Amino acid sequence: MLGVFEKLALVRSVRFRKARALMFFLLHAPEQDHRSEKIADVFWRDYPHEKAMASLRQTIRQIRLLLSEFEGVALETRRGHLGLICDDKTPVDSQISAVLSSPPWADEVEQELGHYHQEFELLLGISDAFDSWLSIRKAQAMQAIAQALEGHYLAPEHEAHATQAAKLAQMLEPANEVATRHLMRHFWASQQPNRAIEIYNTLFEHLDQNYDQEPEPATIDLLASIKLGEPLPQRKAPIEKPPQIQVQMQNEASLPPEEQSLLNVLYLDLRMRLSRFREWGIADGDGVEGVDLVVKIQLLPQMAGTPLHIEISNPDTKTLLWAEMITAPQENWDEKVRTQLGNIADALSIGAGGNQAPTQEARVYDRWLRSQVLIDRWSPETEGEAIDMLRDITIDAPRFGPAHAELAGALNVRHILLPGTRQTEAEKQRALHHALEAISLDPLDTRAHRVLGWCYCHKAEFELAEFHFEQAMHLNSSNSLTLASCALGFAFAGRLEPAQEICERMLTAPGAMQPFHLVYMAAVSYLAGDYKRTSAQCVQAGGAMTTASGGWHAAALFQLGQKDEAHDCVTNFIEVVKKQWSLPASPTDGEVLDWLTACFPLREESVREALRHTLGQALDYKA
Repeated sequence: MLGVFEKLALVRSVRFRKARALMFFLLHAPEQDHRSEKIADVFWRDYPHEKAMASLRQTIRQIRLLLSEFEGVALETRRGHLGLICDDKTPVDSQISAVLSSPPWADEVEQELGHYHQEFELLLGISDAFDSWLSIRKAQAMQAIAQALEGHYLAPEHEAHATQAAKLAQMLEPANEVATRHLMRHFWASQQPNRAIEIYNTLFEHLDQNYDQEPEPATIDLLASIKLGEPLPQRKAPIEKPPQIQVQMQNEASLPPEEQSLLNVLYLDLRMRLSRFREWGIADGDGVEGVDLVVKIQLLPQMAGTPLHIEISNPDTKTLLWAEMITAPQENWDEKVRTQLGNIADALSIGAGGNQAPTQEARVYDRWLRSQVLIDRWSPETEGEAIDMLRDITIDAPRFGPAHAELAGALNVRHILLPGTRQTEAEKQRALHHALEAISLDPLDTRAHRVLGWCYCHKAEFELAEFHFEQAMHLNSSNSLTLASCALGFAFAGRLEPAQEICERMLTAPGAMQPFHLVYMAAVSYLAGDYKRTSAQCVQAGGAMTTASGGWHAAALFQLGQKDEAHDCVTNFIEVVKKQWSLPASPTDGEVLDWLTACFPLREESVREALRHTLGQALDYKA
């Protein structure tokens, strides 16, 4: 059986770059089945289809020729599918982490680990899709490797092993200050203060050039002690996990849609900001066990200015540590939330640090926040304003990735929000442009991958759509919007098995679902032939997404044989859509159904025709 580093050495021996990239890709998902068309689209995006498939076949021959000399690893192809068959079914990044969890390591491990880290950079440029995969996999692999290493030097049981682990950690991430401090202490204890100072200087230069910041106070203090020739202090107790913060959103009564949308956005934004501080972690779930601090937010529309009430408490002692009213939170939120981050840090006796955002940046962020509130309302009256606002932000702040992603997402759904309209090729290309821009600015943005997947769905490039839905799931498989959106995307692309698996996963946490998630799931259920579940989910969704849900509900009822109910449902749906029709001329009933079925980017035209036929039968049915 080939060891993990032997497999990676095998990759480096591949002469042809795309064959090398494909081997690297497959080794991170051994035993996973891949459709050949998806692989061709990912690696030969700019080739005509026939040429891309021919290039893939040639690449497969090159890999097979190489693997024929080795046992325990082979490339299997069958009926338009391919996969790597290995004796060890563990992905290579997990194998590396397993090796590093059991020191000591052979001398060549450091060199091989450096080669693995470098491979992610050497393979960039093959395609935008593969570049995004490299970014995601590198981040995940380096995080797992860092965790395996830090277990040795955070609570060292063997000094030599701890020092070896710290060296590897610093090699992979020069900004790793915990590893740097361990090495500084090691050389301090070894009577080599010059080496300790040299390591500090390397860290300082790296942080200065790449992040424009200084080392942490603990690192600076350690340097001062070394320079002053102070005796080495006794090692402190092992570093425990950072304090855990839980953010809770409270409503004593239901809020009007606009206020609820604002509260949702503020809640998600605060969680996002808190998660970026390495001094603490964000605890999920409703329980407070193991939580050091609870941050509760509540919007109070009954008071002037609709203030946001925020309080910070200790769940163990039930002590209120801080409470404040933030008036008009939708205005100057960036500045106001920074104050609250400082209050949270003070409550934990931790310095949050960070400078005030420039005025221009704060204004951009405020505009983006307002656009989110408008989009969240899902209203024809606000979608145009939201799109214009996002467009202006992308012009004024072209490197603000979230605005590009949200603009692409808004363009992908506006034809559903505005009955009668169709998504033009120009709009599809505009959405794709902004989605690609968002990916290039932040390859690890789940939202950007999800939106890009939908852009490719609308352009009928379903293999690439599937690829980016997979990346979105890899990045965040617990977010309910990501789950619902990707499930529907897979279903439209004809991948019903993963779509249903995702929906089943969502049903295990119903509290995280919003009504519009149920509309997504209802469409998946219908396409999978589960008409009873479709009907139940449409009923549960209530009035969410009225320009789409009624069609799925009526079709499901007709398929269940409830033809009177189906006729009433489709008739009511048509009347609702006619009242929101965005074109000057009033539509016929048939034109409404034609518009609805044209909205969905279904891979198989026969599926669209069957849906249209079923709705037509429901409409024409006479009891």
